[in-house]
Amino acid sequence: MIFVMESNVIHILNMTAWRMQTPQLFGMFHITVSLVTAVLAVLTAVFFAHRINTEKSVIRVLTATGWILLLLEAYKQLFLYYVVNGNAIDFWFFPFQLCSVPMYLCILLPAFRAKARVSMMTFMGGYTFISALATLIFPEDIMRPYIALTAHGFVWHGLLLFISLLIIFTGCMDSDARGLRGAAVLFVFLCVIALIINIAVEPVMPAIRAAHPGVAHEWAAMFYLNPFHISPQPVICDIQKTAGIPAGLLLYTFVIAVVSSIAIRLFKPLSKR
Repeated sequence: MIFVMESNVIHILNMTAWRMQTPQLFGMFHITVSLVTAVLAVLTAVFFAHRINTEKSVIRVLTATGWILLLLEAYKQLFLYYVVNGNAIDFWFFPFQLCSVPMYLCILLPAFRAKARVSMMTFMGGYTFISALATLIFPEDIMRPYIALTAHGFVWHGLLLFISLLIIFTGCMDSDARGLRGAAVLFVFLCVIALIINIAVEPVMPAIRAAHPGVAHEWAAMFYLNPFHISPQPVICDIQKTAGIPAGLLLYTFVIAVVSSIAIRLFKPLSKR
């Protein structure tokens, strides 16, 4: 039974494994698709914001979006495992990036009390907005030689932008000092988890790649906080090369927290409440 199900899954994945030439960064494809994705996210957020009158309704929409993200992530992980990596896990794509955690937060929102929910939604209103926007501007890691993976990347970050804008437009985040502090504490907590994952899988990644040539990476980069390797991100990699990896990681997390906090404050006038 399990073997038959696995065979059916592999068959479906192979049917959707259409190849494409990897789009060029800042080329026509990148610019066009990023703009369309952003515009659709804004329009959808405005549409829902004008029809939602309670925080309970916002949570319902966010939770449903979280489940949609979960289904998309399940497809991506299966596609990577069976089609790209040759029945192996590439922990570079483990679903705990800064752009992955909204999936968990949205699904878990109903299970938390009001104070925790405000911190979670404030985090998604600021940190998720910055991470989604940054990825659409610099989508090098989501443009792949497969149509399905590339489409997944843009749809995913469009949904993240929708999540953050819906929270902003409906006033479900706290732009005051308490809200900024709660979002920052959540960010630090998530960074610690990401760092632990990166450290934990470091010993096994080279062996996985050696046994499976389809695996493209030898280290994990949850939140791009790997203490053993230079970050592939522009600017941060230059800082790490001169000041060392720890200094670069600290600066990177500090900048994200500051920029996201500024965004949360700037978005306050857009809020309904």
